Amino acid sequence: MTVSIRHLDQDFAVEQSEATEKLVKILCELLANGEEREKCLSAQILGKFGTSTAQTALAEALRDEDEDVRSDAVEALISAGKGLDADVLLWSLQNDPVLEVKLSAIDGLAIVGGTVAEDWLTKLAKDRCEDDVAWDGYGAEWDDWLDVQRKSILALGTLKCEASAAALLEAARDPFGQEVWPEVTMALSEMGVAGLLELASLATDASARVREHTARALSSAKDERVGEILRVLFADADPDVRVAAAEVLMARGEEADLAVLLADSEPQMRRLALKASGKLSYSKLETVAFEDEEETLRIMALGRMASSDIAKPDALIERIERSLRSASDAFVAALVPVLAKVETEAATALLSEIAVHRQEEAVLKAFIVLHGEKPSVDGLAVLQEQVTSAEQEIRLAALNSLAKLAEGEGDIADNAAVQLVWAVSGKLMPEAHDQDILDSAKEKDPSDLGSNGKGDGKQPRIQIDREGNVIEPQAPNEVVVEEDVVAEEPSAEELVAKVTAGVEPVVAEDVPEGAIENVEDLPDNVVAFPGSTLGAILNTEDEIEKLAEEPVDLGKKDMHFLELANELIEKKRVVPGRPDDPALDIRLLALRICGDAKRPELIDALVSALSDRQMQVRFAASQSLVHLVENGLELSEDAIERIFALPPENDVAVRAMRVELLGTSSNPEAEKVVTAALKDKTDAVSASALKVLAGKPDANIDVRSYLKSPRRRLRVTALELVSANSDVSNLDEIFEAAQMENGVLIPGAATCLRCYAQENVLGAMEQWLDGDLSRKLAALEVLNKYVA
Repeated sequence: MTVSIRHLDQDFAVEQSEATEKLVKILCELLANGEEREKCLSAQILGKFGTSTAQTALAEALRDEDEDVRSDAVEALISAGKGLDADVLLWSLQNDPVLEVKLSAIDGLAIVGGTVAEDWLTKLAKDRCEDDVAWDGYGAEWDDWLDVQRKSILALGTLKCEASAAALLEAARDPFGQEVWPEVTMALSEMGVAGLLELASLATDASARVREHTARALSSAKDERVGEILRVLFADADPDVRVAAAEVLMARGEEADLAVLLADSEPQMRRLALKASGKLSYSKLETVAFEDEEETLRIMALGRMASSDIAKPDALIERIERSLRSASDAFVAALVPVLAKVETEAATALLSEIAVHRQEEAVLKAFIVLHGEKPSVDGLAVLQEQVTSAEQEIRLAALNSLAKLAEGEGDIADNAAVQLVWAVSGKLMPEAHDQDILDSAKEKDPSDLGSNGKGDGKQPRIQIDREGNVIEPQAPNEVVVEEDVVAEEPSAEELVAKVTAGVEPVVAEDVPEGAIENVEDLPDNVVAFPGSTLGAILNTEDEIEKLAEEPVDLGKKDMHFLELANELIEKKRVVPGRPDDPALDIRLLALRICGDAKRPELIDALVSALSDRQMQVRFAASQSLVHLVENGLELSEDAIERIFALPPENDVAVRAMRVELLGTSSNPEAEKVVTAALKDKTDAVSASALKVLAGKPDANIDVRSYLKSPRRRLRVTALELVSANSDVSNLDEIFEAAQMENGVLIPGAATCLRCYAQENVLGAMEQWLDGDLSRKLAALEVLNKYVA
């Protein structure tokens, strides 16, 4: 017997063998007598083996006292899909109060079928069956029967139980019941002819909601007569029903009259027509593009027109000219590729006029995209200008278009490549930005500021003392003599002498009332913090100790003062979506775009950027080069020598990528650098070196030893590397690595074990399950992932 398993998009099967039988017996014993966690994991694994011995053990586990074990056991039985016993499932459905167990049992009954199963499912679709079914009494906030009812209805559809159709309709029309029309219509759609007859009747029901559910339920029906019912619903008076019928028709691949859709009064119907892959006449598209009420639909119609043949270009240009004056930016942007499709002198002139008079971002971006698709000298000039735009979206679009042009041949392609090289090298500086961007960098002339920093002729700022009182400004007629206010700054020697001699510092006489003049005027509970380095030096140990012990108590007045002071703080203006350094942003965008480049000059520019002073530039350049190398690019020896000659790198990620780049060379000096990187203290660098050296036979690297490394990154890399090795002696080391750090690498270890012979892995599993509880749990988790 073979159990087919799919993992990581690859077929994987556990073959029945002597090792499998031994392992199943061990799991059955753990399921019967193990700890709770052992039982749950054993149940999950046994369901994946699906043998008769496993099914018997799982059926017995349905009566376990722990509800988690019962839930895992019934789900394991359903996942096996064979050998299910209807009586066993019915017992769990009737006697187990746990909702998850009941729902899984219903799934099993939908597989087994039979008269008894259909009868019970029909009963539960209509009633709670309180006398025969045990319900969880603790779920007062939610009635479990509501979920059981829905699941039972769907199960009856899966079983194609035509006899239950009347009961399902009765449950759906119950005025005191819950909303089950989606489940009922879905079940009817799977019941064959009898179900289709009921759905045909529901297609003319008085309730629009029922008709809509009917249309959507027909998406899974496989009868040829479904199309007739859908066409009736396609002509329904309710727009929601029409939309549902149209969506189902298109999903089923049946023909829907796109002309009717496009002429429908419901915008959603017209949107479906424009999204459909069918052919629409040019005249109808033009009508929608210039006459529809919904701008979104008009733009969609223009998009379809840009990919179709233009029937009457002169009439189109006239309509465009009439609509340009009042058209929105998005609409004009959608017009640009349509006009480019015309390729007449009038269309070219109109495009030039739009480019001159409509400078909005959306329109400009449309022209930039167009210039990347249709090379021209004028278009290249526009791209060269807009690559330094103040808007990031425009810069990105211009760089993308330049990259497309660089992929071609000729002078335009060469000039586009040169422009990209300049962008990567940082030679393109952005244009002047808006005033709100430059405010933070502009220096203000102190002579422009008047009294109190507010400028001549303006009222001074409000001054507030510690108590929150407003200090009145001096009257204009009160002139203060400069000699009385400005005192000569004492020298450092005089200041030291005054402090050591205990002389009080000189304080100006004209001090506002209420202000604190001397340190002695401070309250007892307030400590005078030194205002200079010299003051801090002159503090004695007792004063420092006092500062550390006596806290400052802030009262309501203090907090009010702080709130007022916070309002006076000038905040820096931040414009969302704009980088702080646009020049750097141009470089970073260009570096990432060049990650798909194949031109030698662009690769040379990337290598040159590795020596830039800014870490972001070095990171982006390294990332693009690694991407190119992984896609088959071979770096020249000159590039390797330039990388080797770079100064030491501080950033860990850049260093790791540099090691990967040097690892592609056979240069002895580069190999020495990679070998030395294996002993680096950072995980990323050493893991990169391990990955490079493991692929070189001359390096003599023992990958198995790194499975025991306390550094997770190295263990992950080692697991990836030993996956390509069929050495059976690696199995124990792989399992030991999986147990480290509370089993964080169990999924990776299980994936690694799939590369080894199953007989060897299952034989090792028997040994791993023979240990203490933590070892057993780790082995069970690895096995569960192994057969998942």
